[in-house]
Amino acid sequence: MLEHKINPESMLTALRNGGFYDDTSLILLLGEDRHHLTLSDLEKALVRDGSVSEPTIVETKRSISGHKGLPFTGVSALPKIPLKIAESTGIIALEMDRPSVAVVEDSPEAYASVVSYVGEDCDIYVCSLSQFAALVRTCYGREEHRDKKALGDVYEVLDEAVRRGASDIHLSVGYPPSLRVNGKLAQMAAQPLDVAWMRSEVARLGGVETLAKLDRNFNADMALPYGAARFRLNFGADRRGPTVSARKIPTRIPSSEEIGLPPAARTLVNLDRGLVLVTGPTGSGKSTTLAALLNDIAKQHAKHIITLEDPVEFHIHSGRSVVNQRELGSSFNSFPDGLRQALRQDPDVILLGEMRDMETIKTALTAAETGHLVFGTLHTMDASSTVARIVSAFPADEQGQVRSVLGYVLKATISQTLLPLVSGNGRVAAFEIMLSTAAVANNLRKPDSNSQIRQILETSSQQGMQTLDMALVTLVQKRLVSRADALEKVTDAEDFEKRLHM
Repeated sequence: MLEHKINPESMLTALRNGGFYDDTSLILLLGEDRHHLTLSDLEKALVRDGSVSEPTIVETKRSISGHKGLPFTGVSALPKIPLKIAESTGIIALEMDRPSVAVVEDSPEAYASVVSYVGEDCDIYVCSLSQFAALVRTCYGREEHRDKKALGDVYEVLDEAVRRGASDIHLSVGYPPSLRVNGKLAQMAAQPLDVAWMRSEVARLGGVETLAKLDRNFNADMALPYGAARFRLNFGADRRGPTVSARKIPTRIPSSEEIGLPPAARTLVNLDRGLVLVTGPTGSGKSTTLAALLNDIAKQHAKHIITLEDPVEFHIHSGRSVVNQRELGSSFNSFPDGLRQALRQDPDVILLGEMRDMETIKTALTAAETGHLVFGTLHTMDASSTVARIVSAFPADEQGQVRSVLGYVLKATISQTLLPLVSGNGRVAAFEIMLSTAAVANNLRKPDSNSQIRQILETSSQQGMQTLDMALVTLVQKRLVSRADALEKVTDAEDFEKRLHM
């Protein structure tokens, strides 16, 4: 019944024949392990390398052995075979209409286990290591998870996230779902997720097209309306299988006052042209700040606003304006292309969801230079690193010209971070504000002006400017955030302590 066709040698031959690897690339992939290679070693290396997907591994085993490939959804296991034997032989009994087993490798030991515990007259499915591990976890359980419930579907996780006011959800194979509440990540009281569950729930959320895209590109994005809530989803992959990261997006856009945006930054909605950058690490509230500013523009001014996003997050109300919100992949193919298209459509205000590369940055600078108001985001921590990031994106011989353009078009940077409130009920933003003045513009044109720009921010509070450390001091003095939490975010701890005790 089992002829031991699936082994390292047969898998290597199939991979070569399939054009996935040649002899040299296999040597580089496996290193010294190739001299004493096991099927487990090979499969782990393939998953680590990422050049061969898990469905391809199962299909390769199927073609070698002639047995069926184990589906990735709708399969459960039965504890007919003792756990130690199942783990040592890579075989597990399946819950099907007739006796069935899944095998990682058709070894003699696996054959003996089939005969002893299931019987010779059974259906055989070949599976990947990850599928097998997931079946073992859900069938036999692990001691630390036996008292925890198995999730029915992903909606249980979304429901829990909404009830607890979580900002983020993280789903990964081999771990219980995790929720980020008030900035802290904690696991739900549930059993670890397996590959089959993850694949079925990716398909449930995004459809089979999204699952296929994930298998092909290892990445997919979408926005998900969920009752009164809304989530931004990213589907990815790690060595165990699919991953899902979800961020809860407020359905109501808060006002700039509600998010604590300083008064000087609120006046930016009155600009007619130039570049305004909102920066900060992932999860720092940049999208919320931009939505609040654009919503204010739409309410207060008659403008044509075009947004280029990946995906569309907040739905901006038109108010007095015309608002066109466009999504990568459905309304435009790349940010540079989308920006060039937007410039031909009579915009007054353009939002770039992210300034990711030199081409996008160059087009954004040109748009700001030619009379448009451009809002953009960067994953930088403060004004100085923002300027350095933009300039460094260009070749050395163009950087002087880029600094000159920035001195002319950059009207403001808003750099922000989120901290948990002392009350434990939510988070609050700390903002660094740099506004365009003659002194700022002059220093933007100079190389190595980081310290001068910081000094200008520190001494220009009357004009509405402040460093992030100054904002953190204010939040601690108002007893909104703890000193310990603020110290985790400061750029100059000594200066922070000095200001705190002034």
